[in-house]
Order: sequence, then structure tokens, then C-alpha cells
Amino acid sequence: MKRWMILLLLCSACHKKEMPAKILTFPVRVERAVEKETPLFIEALGHVDSITNIQLKSRIEGELTGIYFTQGQEVKKGDLLFTIDPRPYEAALKEAQATLEENLANLSLAEEKVKRYRTLAKSEYFSQIDYETLQANLASTSAIVQQNRAQVESALINLNYCWIYAPIDGMMGLLQVDYGNLVAENGATLSTLNQMTPIYVTFSIPEFKLPQVQKVFSKGELKVLAAYENFSEEVFVGKLFMLDNSVDPNTGMITLRAIFENNQRELWPGQFIRTRLILATLPNAVVIPYTAVQMTQEGPVLFVVKDNLTVEQRPVTLGQRENSHVIVLKGLTAGETIVTEGQLNLHTGARVEIR
Repeated sequence: MKRWMILLLLCSACHKKEMPAKILTFPVRVERAVEKETPLFIEALGHVDSITNIQLKSRIEGELTGIYFTQGQEVKKGDLLFTIDPRPYEAALKEAQATLEENLANLSLAEEKVKRYRTLAKSEYFSQIDYETLQANLASTSAIVQQNRAQVESALINLNYCWIYAPIDGMMGLLQVDYGNLVAENGATLSTLNQMTPIYVTFSIPEFKLPQVQKVFSKGELKVLAAYENFSEEVFVGKLFMLDNSVDPNTGMITLRAIFENNQRELWPGQFIRTRLILATLPNAVVIPYTAVQMTQEGPVLFVVKDNLTVEQRPVTLGQRENSHVIVLKGLTAGETIVTEGQLNLHTGARVEIR
């Protein structure tokens, strides 16, 4: 019986030695690093501003007797927008003109008297004091005529203010004073007029990025992109117009302004929008999914899959991230295969199974 047990144990041991050891593999998903042209940019949240925003107000007092546009209508420079009852100002103009005519007649008479008595006064046939009185009267009447001319001009200006015209091409806003209401001089805003083309987009960047922007901007025009939500959908292209002349000491930010043609009216004054200031373009950047990056105490690393389906942990230097992808500046070449999912428990030399 003992011999039989010993043989059984020996056979079992031999059988175990003949079984090959099972190699541990880790299931992963992979992608190849690609090489493509990639822009370097500064992204910021901006807002749209009209280049010219005009609050239309009356410069005289009177009844609003005419409105010649519809709300939201685009108007051209010189289009009539409002009229204010001109009758009081027409009457004031006529009164000023009549006063001017009266004093012009007085001026003519005063000049004739001075001319007539000038010779008599020299020959002492006319009192010198009376002659000087005539001269003073002439000067006084001349001054009154000048004053009357100014009054006529002022009355004419006020009369012309009865018609309010569009000072620029633009889009009318909401009507804020209805027809028939009495408007005051420089009182309530009647409506607003916004220039729509071209249009500004204003945004701010951190002050530490200012030297880089200044250096590139001094060499030529910089492109600015704008988008509602993300830059993979509809994108609008403009150019950097100016940098503000100071950094805000409270926020450490500096304001920049770009200009967009906006011919299709895609951008609307007051709207918040995402912006990208394009600083340069890398023609052969190595780009990978950001999910492939693992952060360690020594910095970012990737797991690169070799031809024998083992992986190598490799430190890399990352550049700019755009959405779900990131640029690799150092440590990886285009075409290499990297692990994008399943990095848990991986180490250099680990064998993987590609899913």
C-alpha cells in the first residue's frame, strides 16, 4: 500500500513539471501617435463688442411725431429715424430772422448818420459830442446785429435737431419712447444703434504670456479664432487688433481686442464667446490622445507597445493640449503605438493583449 501511494505522488509530480507556466497578459486599448500640423494658441473667454454703440437722444424738447424704422432693422448712414414737432422751432427761427432784419435796418441808418455828419463834425458845424454819440450808436447797433445773426443760427440749429438721422450704418435696437410722447433735451434714450460690421471681440490673457504675444505680434498679423461652444464646429476667423496699454493690477490680466468682419452677423454685441489667439503653427507635431498620459511623481509617462506585445514605460515632455489630444514635444515619435486604456498594473516588460 505504501509503495502504491509513493508511485502516485511521483506520477503527480512529473505531470506538474510537464505543464507550461501560464504567462500573465493585460488587456489594453491602443492608438498610434500621429504627426500633423498643429497650431499653438492661447485660449480665453471673450465677449463681443460693437465698434460703435450710439444711444440716440433728442437734443431739443418736443413731441415725438415720427418714427421711421422698425425695431431690429438695419439702417444706413443718413437714414431718417425720428422727427420731433418742428413748429415751435420754425416760429423761433422766423422771430429771430425778423429781429435781425429790424436791426439791420437800424444799422444801415446808423451808418448813414455817421457818414453824413463826419464832414460837418470835422468842420465844426456839428457838435463833436453828438458825433461821438452817433459813432457809439453805430457800434452798439452793429453788435446787436451780430447777436441777432447768432440767434438766427442757433434757431436754425435747433430746427434741424427736429430730424434725427442715423450717424452710421448699423442695426437699430428696441424702441424705448413711443410715438406721441414728449421728449426732453438730452433726456431718455429713444433707441440704440449698434455697428455690426466689422465687430470687436475682447478677451484677457495672463500677464506672464504678454511678452510672448508682444514678440510674435511685432513680427506680423496674428489670427484669432472664435467659437460658440467648441472649435471642432463653427469657427469664425478674425485678427488681433490691439493690446491694452496696461495690465490690470487687481487680476494680473491684460485685455486684448480682435476684429472680425462679421458679414453674416454671426457675432452679436454683448455675447460671450470662446477665443483662441494663434501664436504659431507646428508643421510636424506628434499628437496623441490625452487618455494615454499617466502622471507620476517624476512627471508624465506613456506605455509604448513594442512589436513583441510588451510595453515600455517612457517619460515624455508634453506641449499644448487641445480638447482630447495633446502634443508630445519629446520622448515619442510618430507611428509608435501607445496604450490609451488599461494602464493599471502595467510596468516595463509587461505583456499586453490588444482589444
